[in-house]
Amino acid sequence: MIDEIVNVIGQNEFEVIVVDDNSPDKTWQVVEDKAKKDNRIRLLRRLDKKGLTSALNDGITMSLGEVVVWMDSDFQMPPSKIPELLEALENGYDVAVGSRFIKGGSDHRYDKALHHRKIVDIHRILSRLICWVTSIIFLTNHKDWTSGFIAIKRNIFDHVELQGNYGEYFMYLLHYVIKSGYKVIEIPYVLAPRHKGDSKTTKSYNSLIIKGVKYFSDVVLIAVRKKYK
Repeated sequence: MIDEIVNVIGQNEFEVIVVDDNSPDKTWQVVEDKAKKDNRIRLLRRLDKKGLTSALNDGITMSLGEVVVWMDSDFQMPPSKIPELLEALENGYDVAVGSRFIKGGSDHRYDKALHHRKIVDIHRILSRLICWVTSIIFLTNHKDWTSGFIAIKRNIFDHVELQGNYGEYFMYLLHYVIKSGYKVIEIPYVLAPRHKGDSKTTKSYNSLIIKGVKYFSDVVLIAVRKKYK
């Protein structure tokens, strides 16, 4: 994936930061080898910390550029869309969100950990339902609240830090930037099938139910208590 990102961005000034929580597949060794050959590639290896949101916060803190883009490392999000996200910021937007739920986007996920096809279908329906309800509660036309694929001006993080876990952190962030008056645009993308690894959140019906309840409760808390101020 690193090579694809480098090729897509081309000659523009950039850095690629990989945050690795001491993964058992030795990802850090691959990144370390690449970093020795290309100083634009940087590794943050965390031996004593874990968690998506804290990894993103640490990566943002480590970053040097004026714009931050992040995406998962499971090949489901297309690096080919990064230039389109960056172009939106060049055209005056503060935040560009990769969206599965606007025209041109779609969700083609398949996870080998989801052994039963019905779980895959329920997960897809639940994602759409959560985003639809969130748009209604927050009184906005924004469609994809759990995307996890974004380009955002780094100075926004002078005023806010990511909170929550997995999809929740993304809802918190989007609510903050929209409420604060930043210009936000959605860019369609297709969520591809997972190439490797297992989902950590959707391995069974019970985990789906727990995840759905957590998302809905967080939406209500954000709306009522205004968690980001």
